[in-house]
Amino acid sequence: MLSPIAKVALFIYTLLLPGIILAAAPVYGMGKVADNLLDPVSVFSSFISTISLMIGCCFLFASFIKYTQHRVNPLAVPISTVVFLVIMGIILVSLPLAYKLSNVHFYNLSQ
Repeated sequence: MLSPIAKVALFIYTLLLPGIILAAAPVYGMGKVADNLLDPVSVFSSFISTISLMIGCCFLFASFIKYTQHRVNPLAVPISTVVFLVIMGIILVSLPLAYKLSNVHFYNLSQ
């Protein structure tokens, strides 16, 4: 077990270690860091937009299938399931379209 003095010395060393290592690195600033993060954010944004559109289309298709099942046997599939699937499908399809129609592109602000 470490003595209290050794624990304090180890704690201070771990606090100073990143400063010692990063002191030799060139300073880029927050602008360069933000610029480097914009590419992954744009890829993630397009991925979320595509997934939302696909899931929304699947919800709309599932609502059509559930409605046909409701017409055959209303007790098996309640109409609230159909309404929920339609509303969620419309929301999920409209979110990426609203984002694309708004012409807000965070990754092209520097150009």
